[in-house]
Formats: sequence, structure tokens, C-alpha cells
Amino acid sequence: MEFLGARIKLNPRPASRAAPALEVAMLGHCPGRVRVQRLLAWHDALREMRLLGFARRVEALSHEADPDLYHLPRPLRSLAEFEDIFPDARTSGSQYRSRLAGDQAWLPQAVEDFFANGGEKLWLVRVPEAEGMRGFLPEIRTPLYDTENLSGLATVLVLNDVGLIALPDLERIMIAAQIPDIPRKRLANPTPAFLPCSEAFDDGYRERSYSEEMITPGTPAPFITVLQEILTLLNRHRPDLQCLFSLPMEYSEVLDSPAIDREVLAQLETARRHNSASLLRQVQLLFPYLRSPRYALRSTVGAVAGVIASSARRRGIWRSVAGIPLVTDGRPYPPLSMTQGIALRENPGIGVVQRRTRQVLLDDERLAVPALQRNDYRPGVYGERLDDLRAGEIVRFIGFLVRQLKVLGESLIFNIGFDDPRPRLLLEKFFMGLYRQGALRGSLPEDAFSIRRAAVQEAVIAYNIEIAPAYPIDRIVLTFVNRNGQWLSELRNA
Repeated sequence: MEFLGARIKLNPRPASRAAPALEVAMLGHCPGRVRVQRLLAWHDALREMRLLGFARRVEALSHEADPDLYHLPRPLRSLAEFEDIFPDARTSGSQYRSRLAGDQAWLPQAVEDFFANGGEKLWLVRVPEAEGMRGFLPEIRTPLYDTENLSGLATVLVLNDVGLIALPDLERIMIAAQIPDIPRKRLANPTPAFLPCSEAFDDGYRERSYSEEMITPGTPAPFITVLQEILTLLNRHRPDLQCLFSLPMEYSEVLDSPAIDREVLAQLETARRHNSASLLRQVQLLFPYLRSPRYALRSTVGAVAGVIASSARRRGIWRSVAGIPLVTDGRPYPPLSMTQGIALRENPGIGVVQRRTRQVLLDDERLAVPALQRNDYRPGVYGERLDDLRAGEIVRFIGFLVRQLKVLGESLIFNIGFDDPRPRLLLEKFFMGLYRQGALRGSLPEDAFSIRRAAVQEAVIAYNIEIAPAYPIDRIVLTFVNRNGQWLSELRNA
């Protein structure tokens, strides 16, 4: 932004933090102008992009006549940085239009919600609208070493520190264009009568259709097919990543309102009993959406991702964000009753966004399947013990451990011998720290984790690590208060 005839330039960029607790990636549409010169002035961001393998594409930005920044991840640390590069993204119309979602991209609002809820660092990938769903979903066998030709979701798989991804505009184009809104109350037509030309006869209640308002019909791809492609790609390259995704809607004639798609629920129930059901552990399904006077309809993934990132910094990545109020001016749409929310949470396992006591919050970080690998349980058969493991925070915690242990292993590989005792000591120190912070459960450290040297071939360092992750409520605080001479006890979750 320039003032006083370009003599004063404002560069909205806050001081960057060294190591965010949880990095998040978002993919979506950014219609309108792209100010590449503003990005080229961010030397720290360009350095990060080069180190990740995008050096040639970064260098090409200054030589291209009209660079579009498609399929190129760039780090953001504030909403101002996003609006500095894409000044028209919030107001420009997009190619896909539906009755419920309108024609504006969802990514700008998701970015705003992310930082408003405490998010620290966001990797943003602009996807071409003309490519539709294919712009988000690359080929399954895409080689990640070829960073010059990566597209869509594959571009964030090379970001080693990212632990959470969201695709708000993929959710938008999966909402069928012709789904009607809650119908307005219609008044009976008046009796025909001759009226003076000066008299106003339009009472503002009757809706009139104009040709330019008609929505072009379109059929989005089946939800379960898109979800399978996303999870197959994540499981193949990055089993430590977690994806936030909202379920699509249909119009319910019984409720006379948009509602969750019943066919999708049936498909999810079938997928839970399939041999590949363990893939579902990497997606946290959300419903419903948000609506406010500022926007027609938006996804909740931006706000939920921001709360998760903020909670990871303040309370630890292993703690649930259920019950934490979301910073948003929107309300859940379509609204769900408490009975409907409980039913969706239990089967198939959905995180329901609800409004309670004038606050919008996520009632539970529920998963469709336990947070375990394929061989750790039989698909479709969940006992009470495994039902406790259907928690999104456990998936994030396991992914965090995978990333941390990978960094530890890479730092030791050139510094120690295969018979050196230091790796075991470092592992014990690392897990002891997690135990003291409440990430692991057990009365003693021996109950919380176990580290054993694996019997493998000579000159190989390998350890078998077993952990007991904390449950969503992993610590209970009892407070005794003396009020008017009487001792009372208060119970709350830490």
C-alpha cells in the first residue's frame, strides 16, 4: 500500500516466529488481481520456498510477464499478507456459482478465520478455477521429487512441517448448484384491481426471478470418490497429515431445508466396514457450515484449523479443541438439534459445529474410525475400548511424533555410530518431557511409554516405541472452596 504519492510504502508483515507449534496448509481459489511484486519483497518467505525445492519457480516469478502463482505454496503469517498479494480475492466472483454458496471464493474467509482464531503460520496454494476438482487432486502416482510439475494437493505434501490441511473451495464446488435455500414465507396474491400508475404494488415479499439469476445446473463428483483420492494420496506419501473436510448437503423435503446428504452418510458407513477403512483416520469430517450477514455460506475449516493451531501452542497438540469457542460472526447452517448432533457424532463419527450460549464451538473431534493402523483392529468392529480412540487429537499427536522423530533421526545419522547409546537416551528424554506435560497417560513413566532396541541387521539403528496417548480428558482438577463456612468441591477438565 502506498501513500503520499508513493513516498511512503506500508508493508503489512508482522515479525515472524521461529517455530510455530503447528503449520497449516490451505488450497483454494483467489480470483482477481495478483500482486507478485509484493511477494518478491518478502525475502524470508522466498527463502523458505527455495529451501523446499521451488527455487526455479521462485526465480521465474521475476521474469514472467504475467505470473499467476498457481500451484506454488507460499507462507503467510497474517491476513494482511494475504490481502496484500490478492487484493480482489474477497470481492471478485468465481466461475462456479450455486444458490447456497453464491459465486465468491471461500479461501479468503477461511484465511481470515484461521488467523482470527490464533493460527500462526499458513501455507497457501492458489488453484486454477478452470481446472475444477482436478486442480486440487493430482495423480496418485505423482513423484514428489519433481517439484517443477507438482500441482494441487501434491504441492503441500513436500512441506515437511505441515500437519493439517484444508480445501475450502473444493468443499464449495461440491455443493450442488441447484440446492434451494430455506423457502421464504410467501403471501397470497392480492385480488386483481385497477390501480393508479403512481401507486406502488410491490410489497417486497414476493420473489421475482430474473434470467441473470438462474443458476447453471451442474453435478459435482461423488463425495466418497473425492475423499478416497485425497486419503489415498495422503496415506501413500504423508501418513502423518490430517485433513479437515466438510460434508456436502442435499435438500430435505421433510425438513423443508438443506440438510446433510443422507447418501453420503450411507457411503461413509459402508467405507467404515471396508478393508481400507483405516484411511478414514486421516480425515476429520465437519458439519454444518457457517452463515452470517457478511457472507451467504462458508466452511468452518478455517476457524477450526486456527483453534487447533492456537491450542497446540498454548496447551499441546495432543489436547482436543472441543468446547473451545470459535471466533466468528457466523452461525451454523443448517442448524442442528442436540439430538441430531449426537446421532452424527456417534455414527458415522462427525465433528458437529453447534451454537451454545451465544458461542459457536465444535462439540467433539470425532473420527469415523479409531486412530490406529490397518492391522491394529478389524474394520467395522469397534469395541468400547477402541471407541475411545476415535479422536482427532490422537491422530495429530501421532503425526507430530512421526515428524519430530524424523527430524531427530536425520540430525543423528551423520553424528553417531550404530552402537552409540545416545539415541536411546535422547528418545527417553523426549518422551519423558511429553509424559510430564500430560501427553501420555500412566501412573509411572514405564506405563506411559516403552523404548526397546529392535533386533535388526548389523550397522542399523532401530527402536520399537510403544506409547499410551492421553484421552481427550487427560487430567482432572478438583478444587475445594470454603464458602460461608462450608467446604464445596468443583470439578473441571484441565
